[in-house]
Amino acid sequence: MKFRCACISLLCILLFGFTSAFAQIDAKNWGKNTSGVTLTFHEEPRQTTPDGTILWYNLIGKGFPPDVPYVLWQWLPDREPKAVLKGVSFDQRGVLVCSGKPGFCQGAGPDDPVNIKTTAVAGEMKRMAVASPDGQIAAFADAVPFPIEATDKGCKLSVVRMSPMAERVVARATGFSPGEKLTVRTHSGPEGATLNEIADSSGNWTTVIGTQVKGQTQGKASITLTGASCSVSVAFDWGIGSIHPL
Repeated sequence: MKFRCACISLLCILLFGFTSAFAQIDAKNWGKNTSGVTLTFHEEPRQTTPDGTILWYNLIGKGFPPDVPYVLWQWLPDREPKAVLKGVSFDQRGVLVCSGKPGFCQGAGPDDPVNIKTTAVAGEMKRMAVASPDGQIAAFADAVPFPIEATDKGCKLSVVRMSPMAERVVARATGFSPGEKLTVRTHSGPEGATLNEIADSSGNWTTVIGTQVKGQTQGKASITLTGASCSVSVAFDWGIGSIHPL
């Protein structure tokens, strides 16, 4: 699918035409889809430029009631979710569009797809949501264009930024046995720690890890997770040196 028409740039995103009240999406409830509705990213081919890879996305919805002027939301690390476009809807294919009808957003023509243009750094998650003005219908989508992850014998460890410069990250592991004992080793510059953890009932493990070293503005960090039969390790930059688009 190719939908190059109206464009919203997440490089410099704007709020269009908000003249009425709408329900605020709470970060604590982010990701909790209303029953029966889903939202996913559809990525177009990437464009390599001297300033980084240009990413193009459309949003595809299923189960949304028709003829509702929904609100498009974005959530950036260390900020509250923000409404970025009012009056969006879905066409017959399920593509998020500006229909041009009265009460809906305007594009270059009828049912003009909402194209999202952005760049990304390693471990950065793009988070978008579409919700009804009263907040009773909502679905969420996320994508990590350049993941920080490693796998070994069915085990997987991934890291996602919680802050723009990766001073705090969420480490997630999957593929372990339920209740399995895990050894977690973290390093950032000269600092390191070893933790004894336990996988949950699904064989997963999640925690928030700080990487910043006092007196430093950038550096390298690593996380190694070892279980009974596999060991996974990732390394990544944090601080000023980590924010260059890939």
